[in-house]
Amino acid sequence: MRVSLRKRDESACYLLNNVPLSCVASCIDLGVCVNSVLFFPEHINNVVAKAKQRTSLLLRRFLSKDAMLLTKAFIVYVRPMIEYCSPVWSNCYIGNINKLESVQRTFTKRLTGMRSLSYDNRLKALGLERLELRRLHVDLITCYNIIHGHISIPFD
Repeated sequence: MRVSLRKRDESACYLLNNVPLSCVASCIDLGVCVNSVLFFPEHINNVVAKAKQRTSLLLRRFLSKDAMLLTKAFIVYVRPMIEYCSPVWSNCYIGNINKLESVQRTFTKRLTGMRSLSYDNRLKALGLERLELRRLHVDLITCYNIIHGHISIPFD
């Protein structure tokens, strides 16, 4: 199905090979859900729900309750879901930052011996960093690559 991403009240009609494109409020492109005003609340909500589900499954199904082993499993099976295409959808809205961080916060709290520690102390003990800082790092690398022409997006 071909779609045109735009506001519903616009009367313009877009064609592709002389076939009119239907209007939608949001669409998924390469796994990222984007709405008509280029915000990503649906994407973030979907990612958080799937990541929490996978985290819960991981904690239930691993026989070992070793915190370091489970942390490695989290890094391999959950964190890539949360960080996929983050330079495209990452933003500074505190609500979205907290939603995303809640996945890791909940995971670390459920590990053996970690419940009484603060979030920052749990991260330090497990050798992790905040997801927000990881996204910022990737954003900065992406900007560097754009500025230096390593990615074919015009800097201007």
